[in-house]
Amino acid sequence: MDISTLFNQVHSLPSIPKIAQDLIRQFDNPHTSLDAVARNIAMDPVIAAKVLRLANSARFRGNRESASVEDAAMRLGFNTLRTLVLASAVTGAFKAPAGFDLKGFWTHSFQVASISRVLAKQRGVAMETAFTCGMMHNIGELLIQTGAPELAERLNACNQGNAAQRTALETLQLGFGFPEVGAELAKRWQLPELIQQAIAYQARPLQAPADLPLPRLLAQAVLIAEALRLHGGANAAAFDSLQGPLFDGLDVGALQDELLTNLEADKAFAALLD
Repeated sequence: MDISTLFNQVHSLPSIPKIAQDLIRQFDNPHTSLDAVARNIAMDPVIAAKVLRLANSARFRGNRESASVEDAAMRLGFNTLRTLVLASAVTGAFKAPAGFDLKGFWTHSFQVASISRVLAKQRGVAMETAFTCGMMHNIGELLIQTGAPELAERLNACNQGNAAQRTALETLQLGFGFPEVGAELAKRWQLPELIQQAIAYQARPLQAPADLPLPRLLAQAVLIAEALRLHGGANAAAFDSLQGPLFDGLDVGALQDELLTNLEADKAFAALLD
């Protein structure tokens, strides 16, 4: 099987709704105003409902409840809105294959995205682009689950959640892994080439062009998320396990302090991924 065959076997290729695409482009426009964004959000009832839920969550709620999208947008701010719109658009594009833990999948993706944003801040890389890469890093897995369900079921039985093992198993059986599939989907969605490359090179970041920091950053984020899973959270054991050339030059102490704050704060987002 090649990637084109896999995509042909997916009966309905996932797509981001036009209103969400317009919003994502609007966020990237330096001349965009918060009022204009709020007006567009109000046109999509699903996204609008999530914006109101988040604005009235324990993390953001003030002395009164937000009853309008405009008020909620003011409370949340530009960057929080961008994160929520992207997460809603991407998660809403996919249906869950039978027996697949879609909620757990997106919760993991959101954690990788949050870690990517923290790493990007430390390295002076565009934080929201890094977040997008993290959110979409394993979307290729959903295409494999949908387009090759029998093989995916066997792979699910063999794999215990390690991304490197999963990529190796898929490459052995299919000739490609979820990073290549995800990069192809990002290309078909006409996402920036930087994002396509980050997804494609995440399993082999040291082979990426030297002027591309995102593949290495994304690979670090995936391994950090795996360390948190294996060691039961953002504790000393998890961060002590971050060894090897991929982590050379990383300020692990500063990373640990920032992650403890950010991962806790982002729980409000993860609760909306349903």
